[in-house]
Amino acid sequence: MPSIDKVSTEKHEGDAVCIAFYGNQVFSGGADGKIKIWDGDLNLIKSIDAHESYIYALAINSQGKVYSSSCDGCVKFMLPPYDKVEELVRCDDVIQAMYCEGDVLYAGDDKGVVSNWENDKMLFKYNLVEEVKSLAAEKGWIYTVRDLDMVISEVVQGKSGKYVTRGVMPGKSPLCLLCPTPEMRHKYVALADRTGKGFVMISNSPEEQFKVKSEQADCHEMIINAFCSDGTNLYSGGYDNKVKGWTDMDQPKLKALGEVEAGSCVNALCCGTANAVYIATSDGVIRRAKFV
Repeated sequence: MPSIDKVSTEKHEGDAVCIAFYGNQVFSGGADGKIKIWDGDLNLIKSIDAHESYIYALAINSQGKVYSSSCDGCVKFMLPPYDKVEELVRCDDVIQAMYCEGDVLYAGDDKGVVSNWENDKMLFKYNLVEEVKSLAAEKGWIYTVRDLDMVISEVVQGKSGKYVTRGVMPGKSPLCLLCPTPEMRHKYVALADRTGKGFVMISNSPEEQFKVKSEQADCHEMIINAFCSDGTNLYSGGYDNKVKGWTDMDQPKLKALGEVEAGSCVNALCCGTANAVYIATSDGVIRRAKFV
């Protein structure tokens, strides 16, 4: 049965808002403006005063470079061994979502603008019109969602800031790419349905017209806030304080792996190793669940 097997002995002041995993370490960002770094067993390694206020999002590139965004209007970054915080950009817009594809950072703001960065230089900006609450990107496609629809935009190569819309699917934040393939894009995309209490999994293929492969209606008692995937399984968590696991991605009906009670509202999830799921909650605590 799934269970919570580790709980951090220290916590953020206020919500633990976002969480990421890299190199057997867990990174959490909080309402206190701090980034905390934990080992896999949730022993605190260090706490960093990264921002002056609430941290919205974290993203880590393939080299372990940690990006963070905050309501102070800044995107900042740290390089291993994470002893210095540097500023990437300061702006008036609220960057609520970030995603790293390899070493390229994508950042989405409340005005609907997605920018991408490489080697600390902005490549392009894409005005996707609607506020970006959740974001992913791969192989020239950008996936964005707010409250009504997920939009898949394809970047027009060689043209600054130009894109075409590949698909529009009903649903709301959050979203998650599922089932990576060696050469192609991920097979599926999961996103909350418009009620927020269930989710749909769609085929990530224009040839299949991005058709719905599976629906899990009303699978949470309250709104879903977070997804994560280890490549094989999907995990969902939300306001009902629960984290649930799902498997059999290729089947019309997903198989439930069970659930754990997190003790507080689930704000964010990330997958570790050996079926571990790390949970950031509104009480500022980080928890580890094992789905075995």
